[in-house]
Amino acid sequence: MALAVLTFACLLLYATSRYFPSDKIEWIKLNRAKVTVMASIISLVSLYLFTLSYDFATALMFWLTAFMALLSAIILSVKLNSNWMWGWGVVSLLFIIIDVS
Repeated sequence: MALAVLTFACLLLYATSRYFPSDKIEWIKLNRAKVTVMASIISLVSLYLFTLSYDFATALMFWLTAFMALLSAIILSVKLNSNWMWGWGVVSLLFIIIDVS
């Protein structure tokens, strides 16, 4: 669950960047400050979810590693093909569904 939440937060953080394909999601470009704050809160929620499973130091190291890896994968995949943006949303939802069931 925490990994899915972190994936969604990374996608939102990259969506506020000026390098994100702006023709896909116009609302995020118009409300850049709100989306950045929302993505930061969501990423902190994922850190809290990681700390529920592990102790704080282990959760923090795993969170930082996962954050860098997911953000790199999202940036590379969206730059190569902007249709992957919707794929990352589907992957996040699949993580949530698998974790809940």
